[in-house]
Amino acid sequence: MLLVFPLLIIMGFFPPPSPAEGSAAIAAHYQSKSSWIFLLGGAVCVQMSAPGVMWSAAISVQLRHIEKNEPPIFSLTNIACGVVAFSVFTFACAGWVICAFRPERAPEIIQTMNDWSFIVFLGTVTPLMGQAVTIGLAIFSDRSDEPVFPRWAGFMNCWAALIFLPAGLIPFFKTGPFAWHGFFGLWLPVLVFGGWMLVMSILVLRAISKQKISAHLTTQLAD
Repeated sequence: MLLVFPLLIIMGFFPPPSPAEGSAAIAAHYQSKSSWIFLLGGAVCVQMSAPGVMWSAAISVQLRHIEKNEPPIFSLTNIACGVVAFSVFTFACAGWVICAFRPERAPEIIQTMNDWSFIVFLGTVTPLMGQAVTIGLAIFSDRSDEPVFPRWAGFMNCWAALIFLPAGLIPFFKTGPFAWHGFFGLWLPVLVFGGWMLVMSILVLRAISKQKISAHLTTQLAD
């Protein structure tokens, strides 16, 4: 998923075109570069939903370890939010591909699809917030002697959810820090999102490693 951000830079979307720009300026952005740059970048971004769902599934497996014999509320909620979040992500990236597929379209049509992509890509934060809050609550509920995740990761997930929240306001702003090119609408949530995915990936890999070692030692003792 972290490959998406270099692709967006190549496509000229960091910083993205301002939502206050007119349709002609938005259309010119897509016409200013070779169409294959947008098509390739957008097409690859569209395919990133599958790794995102796999990432969510890996976390859900670890949440199931926390729940043990309890009802799988946290693990199921996490995977459900992950599927929704990364499916929405796919639909948003598809809008950029459509803009680049026929850049000669009427500027108003390109502007509409561009608005769709940025608002959906950055503004649909509820599934990600649900995921972060669910992971945080699951971590806080882990009372075992060797918790799956460190307790500080629970606070990190809750803070991430709060930081994602302002991005949900971008449909109401065309200028300023809450617009889709502003600090609270874009830069802070995206940086936190990337850090959140990276840290959780490391923690999941560490948890899997510990479980493998524990299973190996159990097998040796049984022999």
